[in-house]
Amino acid sequence: MRHVVVDREGRRWIDFVTSTREELEELAVEFDLPPTVIEDILDPEHLPKFERLGDATYIILRARDHAALDDAGTVQELTRKLAIFQRGNVLLSFHRFDLSEFQAVRERFREPGAPGTTSLTAVLVALINTTLDSFDKPLQEAERTLEEFEDGIFDEDIPAPTLREAFYLKRRVSLARRILWQTSQVLHKLVPQAERAEPLYQDMRESADAYLFWTEQLLDEVNQLLQIHLGVSSHRTNEVMRVLTIFSVFFLPLTFIAGIYGMNFAHMPELASPYGYPVALGAMLLLGVGIFIWFKRRGWL
Repeated sequence: MRHVVVDREGRRWIDFVTSTREELEELAVEFDLPPTVIEDILDPEHLPKFERLGDATYIILRARDHAALDDAGTVQELTRKLAIFQRGNVLLSFHRFDLSEFQAVRERFREPGAPGTTSLTAVLVALINTTLDSFDKPLQEAERTLEEFEDGIFDEDIPAPTLREAFYLKRRVSLARRILWQTSQVLHKLVPQAERAEPLYQDMRESADAYLFWTEQLLDEVNQLLQIHLGVSSHRTNEVMRVLTIFSVFFLPLTFIAGIYGMNFAHMPELASPYGYPVALGAMLLLGVGIFIWFKRRGWL
C-alpha cells in the first residue's frame, strides 16, 4: 500500500506499507532502487544505519512498538523498522507495520498549509523525531516501574514488581539504549557539519541525546537496584540463618543432657534420688541462662 503524502512543486513523499519481495522489486524498477536497499528493507532485524548511494541518501531507523510484550528480548520484538530513501526531490519511506506514529506524520503533512510541507528535509526530520518520540512513553513506564521496585525492596508490604519483571525491564531498556545510540550515530553522519547549528537539526540531535542519556540513566538505576535487591535478599537469608543458629546453640547442650539421661543404664547419677529430675531441669535452665548471658555480652543478640 502506498500513501502519496507530499506531491507539490516537484517534491514528493510517498510512504509505503509493504512486506513482500515482489512488491519491493516492482518499486525498485519504478524508482530505480539499488538491490542492497531491497535486501535491507526485507531484513526485519536490521539496525539503524546511514548510507550514501551515489546521489541518494538511505537511512534505516527503528521505532518503539508499544504493543511489544514485556518479555521482548530482541530488536525485532521490541521495535519496528523504518527505511527512508531520498534522491533529489523524491523521498520514499518503507515499513512493514503501519504504527500510529507513522500515521500521525502522514496526517500532519496532508493538512493544507501545514508548516514544513514545502521541504522534504522537514519530512525527514519529522520521521526521525517520530521514531525518537516513540521511546518516550515506554521510558516513562520504565521509570515508574523502577520506583515501585525501589519502594518494594525495603518494604515487603508494598506491592512491587518481581525480580523477573525487573530483569525484563533491564533487557528492554538495554535494547532501547542500543537502538538510540545507533540512531545518534546515524544523525551524526546525516547532518552536515555546516548545518548542525540550524534549529531544525539542532532540536533533532538534542532530542536524540536526551533519550540516549535517559536510557543510560535508567540502565544504571536498574543495575543498582538489582544489586541492592540481591544484597537485601542475602542479608535477610543471613538473618534467618543467624536466628536458627542461635536456637540450635541453645538447645544443643540441653538435647545432649536429655540424651544422656535417656540411655536407661542401671547405674546413673541421681537415678535413685527423688530430686534427680528437678536437679536435671535446674542444670538445663542454668546452662540456657549462661548461654544467653554469654551471647548478650558478645553482642550476638
